[in-house]
Amino acid sequence: MRGLTSTIVLVLVLAGLGGYIYFVDSKRPEPGLGGDTATAKVYALEVDTINEVKLTYNGETSLLRKSDSGWAMVEPVQTEADPAEAISLVQALVNLELVRVLDENPGDLAPFGLAAPSIAVEFKGAGVSGSLKLGRKTPTQGEMYAQKNGEKAVFLVSSSQDSTFNRTPFNLRDKKILKFDREKADTLTLARAGQSMTLARTGSEWRVTGPVASRSDYTTVEGLLSQLSSANMSTLVTSDGKDLAKYGFDQPAMSVTLGAGSAKAVLEVGKTEGGQTYARDAARPLVFTVDTTLQDELNKGFDAFRKKELFELRAFYVTRLRAVLDAPGGPKTYELEKVRGEKPTDGESWKVTRVGGASHTADAAAMDDLLAKLVALKADTFVDTKTKTGLDKPALVVSASYDEGKFERVRFGQVGEEAFGSREGEAVVARIDKASMAAAMKAFDLVVMPPEPAPAPATTDKAGEKK
Repeated sequence: MRGLTSTIVLVLVLAGLGGYIYFVDSKRPEPGLGGDTATAKVYALEVDTINEVKLTYNGETSLLRKSDSGWAMVEPVQTEADPAEAISLVQALVNLELVRVLDENPGDLAPFGLAAPSIAVEFKGAGVSGSLKLGRKTPTQGEMYAQKNGEKAVFLVSSSQDSTFNRTPFNLRDKKILKFDREKADTLTLARAGQSMTLARTGSEWRVTGPVASRSDYTTVEGLLSQLSSANMSTLVTSDGKDLAKYGFDQPAMSVTLGAGSAKAVLEVGKTEGGQTYARDAARPLVFTVDTTLQDELNKGFDAFRKKELFELRAFYVTRLRAVLDAPGGPKTYELEKVRGEKPTDGESWKVTRVGGASHTADAAAMDDLLAKLVALKADTFVDTKTKTGLDKPALVVSASYDEGKFERVRFGQVGEEAFGSREGEAVVARIDKASMAAAMKAFDLVVMPPEPAPAPATTDKAGEKK
């Protein structure tokens, strides 16, 4: 009976204490509603003075230390720290505001969640040190209970601090998947299923150098480089580098090798399980997973890294075209040249000359349409050397001069219903959409065909009848 009575009394005491906390907190005026809302900094600190932070969250402890080279994680493992996360912790301590003191000398810390706080912080620096404990959120969820520097007083801070300090060792460590200097990267090699592609950079331009040389797709290459330089691990699977075959690294699904002079960085991609793709930096024992954005970049076929457009020209800057069209009676060659009128006020027009024949002025709309259709010609796919392309006897060869001295030549072939194209100086051959090719050929016909002469005016005889 005595035990039951004691239990009832304890329940009533706890209920009363909880009610007191709720009453005190709920009666506090809200910010901006006329109450005393002035806040003060919990600590008198400067960001640059703190060089060590020890954070315990849900039983996991991380120790970060700053040196001349930046922030490093010392515990639970020795590695680089995530600089943004480390700075965020320090700034949070420096900017931490005390909403108000709730109890100067509480008898029991358990109702505040401070007897065994889920978040505890210790920090050191140049002439400074301190600690912080964060407990439960208040019943209204607007603040949370806190203590500092081993003092008994319980005070309130914004509950947003919970999302600032709830950091695990994984959150605080460096999570970059690959270490390389993007600005110095000058080679990129992709390897998958026994095949590979190599790209090299000269200045700001990347070109495919193997297995077949060609221009590269700037957006695709830069997209992959951006992902590789900025991507973080989604999860850290293991850090001991053992049993790599378990994750598919005995036969990697893909590898990406980045070169910067003699330095190399290699990302290996393992197998995918449950929507998670395993990957590793070959220079470190870690195995981690990568997010879907990087997976999408890595899953692109090699053709995605080649430039699809057959012409570099832009219609406005073209000054001369030479076209050789295959015809039943033999090839026909046409020269198309942009010319200005005799008067300063005259605009530009296109003079079309059939080599060995007459000249005429092209219809302006037809010429604009032709240039637009040439620019639109692009590869659907690229074919291997065994594919019959008809390029040994081209259906059309177009040479273009543009932009003050630039020149390019593209050959087009047809085999049955299929169309192909190849730029001079590149061995790679593109398979072209047949409808686009047919539209370009039709546009050429309209431009090179002389306009029909205007009908002669009707005449009348002496009897007044029309002849």
